[in-house]
Amino acid sequence: MNYSLLLKSDTAHSNNPSYRAIAGVLDAANTGKLPRFAQWLGLAEEEYWSMLDHCFPSAWGPNHNPLIVANDTVLPCEFQELVNMLLADCSSNAPETIWLAYALACGCFGGNHLWHDMGLSGRDDVSFLLKNYFRPVFEANVDQMKWKKFFYHRVCERMELHPCPEPVCTNCDNYSVCYGSEEAVKVLTDIVYH
Repeated sequence: MNYSLLLKSDTAHSNNPSYRAIAGVLDAANTGKLPRFAQWLGLAEEEYWSMLDHCFPSAWGPNHNPLIVANDTVLPCEFQELVNMLLADCSSNAPETIWLAYALACGCFGGNHLWHDMGLSGRDDVSFLLKNYFRPVFEANVDQMKWKKFFYHRVCERMELHPCPEPVCTNCDNYSVCYGSEEAVKVLTDIVYH
């Protein structure tokens, strides 16, 4: 099922940027651009069905053959930490906020820029979502670090984990721009925090 096309046909939700991001993650997962767990956003089965019913109500029909959530799938160890980091700084009580946190976390497991792996048109789209749903996270990125890298650094700070593991960005053409040696990161950290 193509969730982005489905969303375009649903006039009530088609202009909602968070729904577009969720659709983009589901589409990327269904085409193999994101890991299998992203096909249900890493949500528990009941929450997945609730999200589907809320965001894509026209998905229900005689030809709808949804993916069955695989409860036995192991999520990456940092996945829930990424979700928790976002939800700890949530600034919206909209029902899609939780699902958007899961979608953003799923997008971190793609091999390109976060916006690209979420099917969005650019970094500004991710910034818009963060500004409107997770404002403290948006405001904390004072150095304009790439969002995926910034998320990982926030998680590492929360867990007091150093050095910080890198997100999956190996397919990106800008990898060397975002990630220098660990020593360069340490020097920058020392400058920022001392």
